Formats: sequence, structure tokens, C-alpha cells
Amino acid sequence: MTIFVAGVHGAGKTFATKPACQKLGLVHATASQLIKEERGQASWDGAKMVSDVDQNQMALISAARRIRESGATLVIDGHFVLRRAPGTHERLPVDVFRALECSSILLIRCPVPVLLERLHARQDTSWTEAELAEFSKAEDAHSAEAAKVLGIPLKALDSPTAQEVETWLERLSKGMGVSRR
Repeated sequence: MTIFVAGVHGAGKTFATKPACQKLGLVHATASQLIKEERGQASWDGAKMVSDVDQNQMALISAARRIRESGATLVIDGHFVLRRAPGTHERLPVDVFRALECSSILLIRCPVPVLLERLHARQDTSWTEAELAEFSKAEDAHSAEAAKVLGIPLKALDSPTAQEVETWLERLSKGMGVSRR
């Protein structure tokens, strides 16, 4: 079983999800971490522009399958939409999330000015407010579409604390029989 935590770059996915998973005994990984480990390299740059999208998704699916085979519930934080170049965004096929065996989606949202500030603090000045707003809108829409197609729950949280994410993950794990590591 995989719980997918989505949101744009800088929304706080890893910041909120990683400690919640540690407390709940769930396996946490970022999609980029799993892809990099599986492929032995990164195919994106500091501005989050991605190449080799198809190969990356195959690597992600393979890495996730290996973790799930251990009996663990995997919480992956990543994206439904990728950045090919400034202003050029690509929706990932819903089949990727089907192959990841997603049981639910948690969408973490954050106001665009806060996202821009966080990205600038990471030395990524390649984003504009307009592009972040467009990217956020696409991430919201595509996560909702994927949840509907897959018939799985989608929970959206606006600027959640780690405690709110933990509460949601705990509720999900008890309500849906999520296995713990």
C-alpha cells in the first residue's frame, strides 16, 4: 500500500511528512530519492527541470514495489505534475499512480508567495509567481483527477503542520488497515 503526498516544490511535503511517518512507524521516501537510488543518478537540476520522465517513473515504480514487498506501507512525497522547463509542465500518467498502488492521496497546499520565498531560500530563483500559481493549479487538478480515476480518497490540507499531517496519516492507517513497519 502506498500513500502519496503531493504538492508543489516548497509546499512542505517532506518537512511535515517525514517526522509524522517516523512517529507512526510508516516508511517515508521522496519520489526523487527513490528515483535517484534506483537509477544511480538524478535527471533534474536545481531549478526542478526534469528530463527522462518515463525512465524516472519506471524507476520510482520499481523502487516502491521493492519496499512494499517487505510488507511496509510506503508514504511517498512527490508530484503529479513535473517541470520540463520554465512554464512547461507535464502531467504524469494516472497509470503511474496505479502502478505505485496508491491507496490515498494527501495534497499539501501553500500560498504562492510563501512557495516563492521558500524556493528563493533554496537558491532557486527560476520560478515566477505566475508559474507557481499555474503549477499549483495543475497539481491540484491532476491529483483530483487521479483520485477520481483510481477511486481513492484525496485529502487536501492548506499549509498543514507536521502534527496535522500526522493526525491525518494516523486516521488513515487505522481506518484503512495500513500496515506498519
